Amino acid sequence: MAGNRTARTKCPRPQIFPPEPAGRAHVIRILSADTSTSINTVAVCEAESTSTAPRLLAEVVIECRRLHAERLIATIDWVLREAGLGLDDINTLAVSNGPGSFTGLRIGAATWKGLAFAKHLPLVGVPTLDALTRNLHVCDGVVCAVLDARMKEVFGAVYRFSGGVRKTLTPDRVCPIESLLEGMNGPVHFLGDGASVYRERILACTPEPIFVPTYLALPRASSVAAEALAMLEHGASSDPALLHPVYLRASQPEMLRAARAQKAGGG
Repeated sequence: MAGNRTARTKCPRPQIFPPEPAGRAHVIRILSADTSTSINTVAVCEAESTSTAPRLLAEVVIECRRLHAERLIATIDWVLREAGLGLDDINTLAVSNGPGSFTGLRIGAATWKGLAFAKHLPLVGVPTLDALTRNLHVCDGVVCAVLDARMKEVFGAVYRFSGGVRKTLTPDRVCPIESLLEGMNGPVHFLGDGASVYRERILACTPEPIFVPTYLALPRASSVAAEALAMLEHGASSDPALLHPVYLRASQPEMLRAARAQKAGGG
């Protein structure tokens, strides 16, 4: 079984921040977002170091019906204003990089990369499902994060918490929910929009499902910030040029084009 993703990172820890003036304690101020679903969420958090939990300064969580292109910049402006900050006060960026909605991931990645290059800021690409697990405070137990991938499938991963430490039991997958849960025994906490969409199928194949309340089950940008700090603590890259969305499968138009090409070729 695979271990915690952040613990498996092999790249050396980067120099994340410029030197601070003598006598001034450095505070990490991180602007984060998740655009992987129909939820538009942006947050500003701060932390004393990458090993400490972030403190939330401002956050927006809006059902935007996947209209991220129209809403994202305005949401950033609002969150910064409510936190009493400007972009020049931000020294770290983080954004979910998938899996999730193709369009949403592209918009989030492009916007945050644009900010990173314009302001010369480090940028962390955060796995969507890993961040989602930070909505919960589970000490011991199994957690399944699932997003609706449409076409009767989910983007999902399964984790085990032991003493509050998370271990990844399955890699991120796109598959029917039954395949993701094969062999699961005992109580399993479900979160993400896929849990409500495929609730009946989950009940049919899981002996003890625990459905997390909706207010905890949706993506939160503050959870993306928390995951990003943990990743940086374990040496994850913060080079914005290396950020690429993780789709797990071809988009529907790409699959249709491939099917037509195969048919035309007599395959």
